[in-house]
Amino acid sequence: MTGTPVQSAADFLRPRVQTLIREAEAAGYSRSRVLAVLIDLLDDTDLEDTGQ
Repeated sequence: MTGTPVQSAADFLRPRVQTLIREAEAAGYSRSRVLAVLIDLLDDTDLEDTGQ
């Protein structure tokens, strides 16, 4: 992908995160648990910087 994104990263990610949370809640997980796990994954996972 080249050039400047049309939308902000937050606008791009927000609907995907909301969908993920809804799916997790439908599977029986509480919203607070899902958020805690997402934060933990982002904090502890070695996400390599792609330079973008």
